Amino acid sequence: DFDERTVIKLNHAFGINGEISLCSLFCIVLDVFGKPTMHFLQQLATFEADEDKRKTMLDVDNLKKMSVEKGVTFADLLLQYKSAHPPLPALLAMIPPMKARAYSIASA
Repeated sequence: DFDERTVIKLNHAFGINGEISLCSLFCIVLDVFGKPTMHFLQQLATFEADEDKRKTMLDVDNLKKMSVEKGVTFADLLLQYKSAHPPLPALLAMIPPMKARAYSIASA
């Protein structure tokens, strides 16, 4: 089992060469509060054992409805479909890194 204190070693993944805690990885590096794509749900569905849940996950209209009504994020979907258990390397490949944000003095 993993928790937020678990330290993993990355070899030039996400621009990191060395050790990082899962907490730092998910809080600072990965865009867990970004808008998921249908491709993400398709990948997540491959790790869902329940056929009915898998069908719901693969329903394009369901994702559109959640996106419009709730502004669903990667984190929301992972919490909603807790029974889907992708291994850590797959999960890291499924969630994109945060995009660099350029700030100007005017936005400070």
